[in-house]
Amino acid sequence: MERPTPNSFVLMFDTNGLMTGVVSAHLSSSAENMRDDPGAPLPPTTIHFPPRGTDSLLRRVRHAGDTLDLLRFVYALLLAIAFGADGAESVGSQACASCHAAIYRSFMRTQMAQSSGRVGTQESKEQFDRAEFRDSSGAFAYTVGRDASGYYFDFRQQGKPVTSRPIEGRRPLDYFVGSGNAARSYIINVDGFLYEAPVAYFRSLASWRSAPGVAQLDYPYLTRPILPGCLQCHASGVRRIAGTQNAYASPPFSEGGVACERCHGPGSDHISSGKPMVNPAKLAPAARDSICEQCHLSGEIRVPKMGNDEPVLNPGDRLADSLTVFVRSGSEAQLRVTSHAENLTQSACKRRSGEKLWCGTCHDPHSVPSATEKAAYFRGKCLTCHQTSSCSASQSLRQANGDNCIACHMPRNPTSDVDHVVFTDHAIPRRPASVGVSPSIYADLVPFGGGNASTRDLGLAYVMVGLREGNPRYLDRAFRLLQDAVAQGARDPQTLLYLAQLYRDRSDDAHARPLYEEVWRMDQEQYAAGAALGAYQMQAGNLEEAVRLWQQTLAISPALLLVRANLATALWRTGHPDQAQETLRKALEFNPSFQPAMDLLNQIVK
Repeated sequence: MERPTPNSFVLMFDTNGLMTGVVSAHLSSSAENMRDDPGAPLPPTTIHFPPRGTDSLLRRVRHAGDTLDLLRFVYALLLAIAFGADGAESVGSQACASCHAAIYRSFMRTQMAQSSGRVGTQESKEQFDRAEFRDSSGAFAYTVGRDASGYYFDFRQQGKPVTSRPIEGRRPLDYFVGSGNAARSYIINVDGFLYEAPVAYFRSLASWRSAPGVAQLDYPYLTRPILPGCLQCHASGVRRIAGTQNAYASPPFSEGGVACERCHGPGSDHISSGKPMVNPAKLAPAARDSICEQCHLSGEIRVPKMGNDEPVLNPGDRLADSLTVFVRSGSEAQLRVTSHAENLTQSACKRRSGEKLWCGTCHDPHSVPSATEKAAYFRGKCLTCHQTSSCSASQSLRQANGDNCIACHMPRNPTSDVDHVVFTDHAIPRRPASVGVSPSIYADLVPFGGGNASTRDLGLAYVMVGLREGNPRYLDRAFRLLQDAVAQGARDPQTLLYLAQLYRDRSDDAHARPLYEEVWRMDQEQYAAGAALGAYQMQAGNLEEAVRLWQQTLAISPALLLVRANLATALWRTGHPDQAQETLRKALEFNPSFQPAMDLLNQIVK
């Protein structure tokens, strides 16, 4: 049986549908920490319910399908509101500045505080004297520029055009993601839906290139959705609009960068009554490390627990209560942009010190040493455990290196997942390790830190990595695991959706279609289910029903180009050529080089 997610409740009802009590309540670590007397009963008024708690409950009720009727839903909602009396709220980092001015000023200069924002609101770290480049195929040229309105990029097809005129266009760059210390990516806004721009700035090159993950494409990739899980680690107070995949309020986050309350918890009670904030250094090791690991531990894949589709860590909670991080067994972690915690566990320093060594041992989250201070600062950290006599390097070599411990033992190497970027190796090797060695793609996936994963979580890990890599062995294993998970009672949307896809990939629509239908009944934010069901209706000749499903799907995620092409076909066949043309023109706005839309539009216009 799945462990309940933090701050969830099991309610008891009589045969008439009346709530008779609370069978059990599973509290988060932060809720337990708020109790004045850990041994005393916890009255409902002191149960910690996070700001997103009501939304999480709504999602759980919706996923429960027919097991909860309207009466039960009302009771559950009232219970959630009553239990939310603890109610600490976020106040923003600026509210901390009046009492903690020096720390605030120092923190605002760190990379974490500068990891996102609206373009033009910070001092520019980009240079524009090398702002023209071509993609790796040479098919498109890009130019990045700025004017009075902000940043923008142009794209133009090179060589002989396949259409009557070259494909070209311009898009404004609305927001940036990344401090710019290594690189900076950008966000474009289409009708409130956010997408990653295909251009990025790389500090090591002092120039612009294709964004990570799109360099191999021969067209402008303008439809890569910005998902909350990505934005959470670069911004604070992410404001995704419910019922969509990637639409956000304006602005899309309440505060750019990592805010004070991301590590210390909501500040309203502290300001009003002096109630202590969370001090990460004083938490139990698992909760302490979770604050950093929520963004600095990617592994091969992260799988949210059932009923917790968009985990948001409350300071004091354990990351393992919200999601499972999977890594490949029997291999050392590759150096990735977000692999710091995984690399650290490989170090002899960490293995010998156990839980004593953590990120805060060496890093002050509120400040960063200057370039001239860096070597001495981190050498001082090393000497808290090591002696100067313990270094086996010759005196001349040490002096030539500025007696810099990290130059030898924490070298900066290229990352395996992002080109043109180097990051510090937190494995702290005795001697510089070789780089570029890939782990076996057939290695087992195991939970980071050991322990056992549920059948459902392991199956989702294999299918997600398998689809990403095109790994048939992983997909076969995922198929068996997800079948077992469903048989064991795991019928949440993610499990059913991926199992449906695996059945469909095997041309087994008899098993796939009922699963898609069940997912769509439970959660109509699952756009992949709507897209698949529309295709089934189209195949059966039910064009009007296909139109309805695809229109709903595009309201959730409007940049699904194949869905747009199919919708336009159905609209045309049902006597709505104007709507079909509008649908296709929108597809070409998202991707001007989408050939199926061009061809179909030409047919309709003729």
